[in-house]
Amino acid sequence: MKASEEIVKIKLGEEFRICPQCGYELGFHSSFLRSEGGYRIILICPECGARYDVGWRM
Repeated sequence: MKASEEIVKIKLGEEFRICPQCGYELGFHSSFLRSEGGYRIILICPECGARYDVGWRM
């Protein structure tokens, strides 16, 4: 399945392990997207390619 270009902002709760788009239950891969002042840490579903921004920065 083709990865979405859209990055969805997600507010974390107790746990974020299941992909809201496809239901994949085994967690996420991560990527680092350059932004002003550092990098945004983006979580990527390994099943459907959906991308999520949970607000982590480095």
